[in-house]
Amino acid sequence: MAERARTLSANAEAHVELTSTQAPADIIPLRRRLMRILVATDFSPRSQRAVRRAGILAAQTRGDIILMHVVEGAGRPEVARDLREAQRMTAEQIAVVPELLHVPCKPLVVEGGLPDVILDAALSHDADLIVAGAPHRAGARSSGRTVRSLIRNGRRPVLVVSRSAAGPYTRIMVPVDFSDASARALRSAASLEVANGADVTVVHAFEAPGKPKLSAFGVAREQIDSYVENWRSSFAEEFDAFLEADGLAARDWSRRVEEGSPQDVIVRLAEQMPSDLVIMGTHARTGIKKALLGSVTEDILDTGGVDVLVVPPHPLGLSERMRLLTPAPTVWAEQLASRVAAP
Repeated sequence: MAERARTLSANAEAHVELTSTQAPADIIPLRRRLMRILVATDFSPRSQRAVRRAGILAAQTRGDIILMHVVEGAGRPEVARDLREAQRMTAEQIAVVPELLHVPCKPLVVEGGLPDVILDAALSHDADLIVAGAPHRAGARSSGRTVRSLIRNGRRPVLVVSRSAAGPYTRIMVPVDFSDASARALRSAASLEVANGADVTVVHAFEAPGKPKLSAFGVAREQIDSYVENWRSSFAEEFDAFLEADGLAARDWSRRVEEGSPQDVIVRLAEQMPSDLVIMGTHARTGIKKALLGSVTEDILDTGGVDVLVVPPHPLGLSERMRLLTPAPTVWAEQLASRVAAP
């Protein structure tokens, strides 16, 4: 097996080549670049699930993969040895994981601190998606901090993988609260192509104002139910308007308006349907609020049991992408000049 791994790894590295720079979309609009996935591995079972899912997504979208391992502990005498060993293990993982055998995949082993080095690599390699394994329940403090930092500080969508991958996602849930974050989550479901061929359910959770007080005041159950249904109808109309405003009303997606808190509704539906992926947008948070684990997204991550795709609030603008991705101004200048001069 080890000899086969070395042979397959050598073959894979010989015919696969990824570049860390891509032309900005408005300079080279000849065709859309296929999705690039950066997946983090520490060779544990949880990261193995993430690697397999990344391979399935790359095959589904005809994309490519950067398989990244980070060696921590700058200044240690063992770092050079650890880097060599990690390079060997990463190449071997590419060779033996079935989902990676037929997709372009390149190993990337670097020294640095988590999670910053992963975020930097995602930007410098122009990754469209970061994939990471969900932290274990036991002893998850370090891995949990890394995943949360990727979500909070990143500029790329992050897919947190909890389940073993058997094929493309088939049942996807997208909770919405009619915010910009929700709109980004819906657009990402379409643009990242993770929803291709899947049954997608868009869900809005609501709570009828003052409902607990109605029971305390002796209001009949029938009247309370009618009161709740009136609120449900009102939110359903707002739901339709929200999708229409974002140009998503024509999508063949199911819609549900469910009573309850967002966390309770999401967890309940994920178990009932059942969903194998939840797509959520995050709201921008700063200061002390950013240090508290109180958001619905983080609560859903804590429950585990379902993969979660988290879409960040601030995607890179074109000017920043050009600054990060342009290796030498003359390259794009010459290309642009040739296109302008062309008849």
